[in-house]
Amino acid sequence: MAGSGTNLGMADINELNWDDVRIFLATMRADSLRQAAQNLGVSRPTAGRRLTALEQRLGLQLFERRPDGLHATPQAVSLSAAAEEVERSMFALGRVAQASNPELSGRVRVTLPGIVGTELLMDDFMAFCKRWPQIDLELDASYSVASLAEREADVAIRWMPHGKAPDENLAGRLVITAYEATYGDADNWIGLFGGQRDAAWIADSAFPDAPVRGQIFDGALLRSAAAAGLGMVTLPCFFADGHLPRRTEPKPGYDVWVLVHPDLRRNPRLRTFRDFVVEALKSHRAKLEGKVDSVG
Repeated sequence: MAGSGTNLGMADINELNWDDVRIFLATMRADSLRQAAQNLGVSRPTAGRRLTALEQRLGLQLFERRPDGLHATPQAVSLSAAAEEVERSMFALGRVAQASNPELSGRVRVTLPGIVGTELLMDDFMAFCKRWPQIDLELDASYSVASLAEREADVAIRWMPHGKAPDENLAGRLVITAYEATYGDADNWIGLFGGQRDAAWIADSAFPDAPVRGQIFDGALLRSAAAAGLGMVTLPCFFADGHLPRRTEPKPGYDVWVLVHPDLRRNPRLRTFRDFVVEALKSHRAKLEGKVDSVG
């Protein structure tokens, strides 16, 4: 192991296992081996065996086993950059293979804000599944930008602040602009972030002098709280109209983008889904622009 002077021969290099490298990188990035195993969907004993196998093939000790867990050695730190390069190459290989698949079948992993799925696009997703029954949609409710480069998702439906573009390394298009308005009967705001972060957006609102009560950072909870009278909120019109009285006129709030990794933009399965969801979003223009009746 470490300090043994063992050299890694060509035969051993050829025997390196990508799964072992994945476990190594996941362990470097996680707080514990258990967390690394969970992140990769394997058992802790399996992760431990793969780490040991990698150390034996490399002739290096990558982690010190201590009572409080694993600790990366200097050798592990020095290898991590090379392992990450292997990871990027493997992801690129997977994207090229996926892009070359001409079949309209298989899985399409989609990441999108949860309320967009539940309140706007679910019927459209159902229609897509009926039209292309060999394509399996996998939906992940997320407000963060999933890593399309690392294939955490195939397609991302992202809401960017109006006028702000997504990562320039992604391929896609701005489909439509979603409008927002202020809703609720109360004379105070419901806080979102707390402290100065709330003060900044409230200062630019239609009610800059209204006080703040509470703090909620979830669209569904905000809508329910405002309906119960806890305070005013600013929400996308498609989500709040029909549920809450509107206090201000709608204005552009978010640009809606449909994104993929550039390597996958010509994949027939993903292109079929992208084209479908683009048209679905456009069909909801009236709702997204607040051109429907509000409550009260």
